[in-house]
Amino acid sequence: MKYKLLAFISILLFLTASKCNDDDNTDTEEIKDRKEQYNNVEKDSIMTYMQTHYYEIDAQFNVTLDTIDPAGSHVSLWDDPNLQVLQVNDPEVEDLVYDLYYIPFREGNNQQVGKFDKVLTAYKGWLLNNKVFDETTDNLPRWFALAKVSNQFYAIQAWREVLPHFKDGSYTDNGDGTFTFSGYGAGLLITPSGLAYYQVAKNNLPAYSPLIFSFKTFVTDNDLDNDHVKNEDEDVNDDGSVDDDDTDGNRIRNIYDNDDDGDGVLTKDEDANGDGDPTNDDSDGDGIPDYLDKDTH
Repeated sequence: MKYKLLAFISILLFLTASKCNDDDNTDTEEIKDRKEQYNNVEKDSIMTYMQTHYYEIDAQFNVTLDTIDPAGSHVSLWDDPNLQVLQVNDPEVEDLVYDLYYIPFREGNNQQVGKFDKVLTAYKGWLLNNKVFDETTDNLPRWFALAKVSNQFYAIQAWREVLPHFKDGSYTDNGDGTFTFSGYGAGLLITPSGLAYYQVAKNNLPAYSPLIFSFKTFVTDNDLDNDHVKNEDEDVNDDGSVDDDDTDGNRIRNIYDNDDDGDGVLTKDEDANGDGDPTNDDSDGDGIPDYLDKDTH
């Protein structure tokens, strides 16, 4: 059933363009200094927004954001007891560290989202003026790759940092081309533009925009090439990236290659002990698993 779901959503992805991909053309204007933009502009504006706004959620974890009425009793985002903050390094400036905020509504009850996984999500995105710039529905979710691999679409860094703190759920095929999801993770994140699109402007999204996202982690795909090696284990050199792991040199990263050593035997079939895990089979005892060793089959 999983593969039916993957195929169905893949068709939808082919027909739709996502705004949460960290992949677009940049403006030709001079780019603002990242430190100054965050420290002198965005940091305070994000804090002010969080201190003056609150959220409400329904039973399906759909989120509404609104301004706090001083006479009311709503708890601000800033004062929410579940608020979490991550310290995240800027991808371009070595000594610039961002505060990335998120509020978990529900962790999820199935498998943990991995940092190299693909995640099927429903989401809604706001600017700090409460304008919605992008959203999906539960009936039309979208896949996002958290692995940052050259020439592939992948999620913005804020998503790559926050989503691995959640788990996915389960789903039921309704038999009519739709799926019902349950037990999934859900939350809200608030990110500076440096962990989103920074100088890139999109249709409904101005450049240098801090963003707010609500999200639901419906399904995670932890084996993108279906070779029985989890995405997290495709980082062969253990450097925290799967962009430079190409064992057979065929220009297909291991994470997308179902024959990692290029010996003509599929990786999933190089499981000598039959336990479903090719990573622990080393037939010739040379310290190289069979699926990465052309000398063994």
